[in-house]
Amino acid sequence: MSRPTLRQIAQAADLSPSTVSRVLRRVPGTSPAAREAVAVALRGLGVEPSPDPGAPAAGPQLIGVVSNQLEEPDVDHYGTVALALNREIFARGHIAVSATAAEDLDPAPAFAARGVAGAIVLGGAEAGRSAPRLAQAGIPVVRISNAPHSGLPQFVLDASSGIETAVRHLVHMGHRRIGFAVMQNSAAESRAHVFRQAVSQTLHVPATRSEAPVEFAREGQHAGTHAAEVLLAQDITAAITTSPALTLGFFEATAQARLHVPRDLSLLSVGDLQDADVLDPPMSQVTYDWARLAESAVAELRRVIDQRAAGTQADAAHYRVVPELVLRASIRPVTKR
Repeated sequence: MSRPTLRQIAQAADLSPSTVSRVLRRVPGTSPAAREAVAVALRGLGVEPSPDPGAPAAGPQLIGVVSNQLEEPDVDHYGTVALALNREIFARGHIAVSATAAEDLDPAPAFAARGVAGAIVLGGAEAGRSAPRLAQAGIPVVRISNAPHSGLPQFVLDASSGIETAVRHLVHMGHRRIGFAVMQNSAAESRAHVFRQAVSQTLHVPATRSEAPVEFAREGQHAGTHAAEVLLAQDITAAITTSPALTLGFFEATAQARLHVPRDLSLLSVGDLQDADVLDPPMSQVTYDWARLAESAVAELRRVIDQRAAGTQADAAHYRVVPELVLRASIRPVTKR
């Protein structure tokens, strides 16, 4: 006889699939009545239950980290936090299980079959769509993404405040002609709007394309170089980039134009840029404390797991994560070229 499914056991035990999942995974706090109902259901389905199903699982637990499938090698906006999550999960004595969510790849069935204790989902798109499916499979979920979503605990990365911080700092350094380079995606228009509004409010000028030049770019460093060339032709003294490809594109474009960062152009990156401190010059950033975010996300997941084990469930908590300014050598007070 084939092994019964979670749904079959839940129906036989007259319990919810999430409760049965917690019993089978030996999550602490499940009631004796639930454990007995699952044991009776298993025997009725021809399976002898493991001894003492109420005992906590020995050793480390499996913690899932779900990311989107990358379309380009330089578009992983969650690469640094994924690495920080793996380190934090390991430091807490557990095992991180990395999974990719794609249109034809849903991690929920595999996670449920392997007894994954909980999952942290990074970003939207397919990964975001997998989050409720994981929850429906009885797996506690915490999300980290740029946009707020209802129903699950979440850490929302506030990109808008990062752009505003970048504009204010460059204006404080005397810059009045600031360019903004952004990848063409679903968030591009809103980020461009935040940039233009920040320029208008900080410099007290109209938020026009000429006063606050924006260039939308496709993926890849070549497209980033083209975007930089377009903005440099508009006599900017500083630029804000929003992806690694755009930042590297500016380095390439300034070198070709025989310009120097930061003597001729101040450059400030918003978001994740791995190894920013070893570039030449080291890049100033408005970025997140990824290690602290990973620590908080894993702690929140543990809280949700423990609540489920105790048979309680509070409202899904949402946390706003504000980036911080990290100054290095790619910015200086404005000088005329």
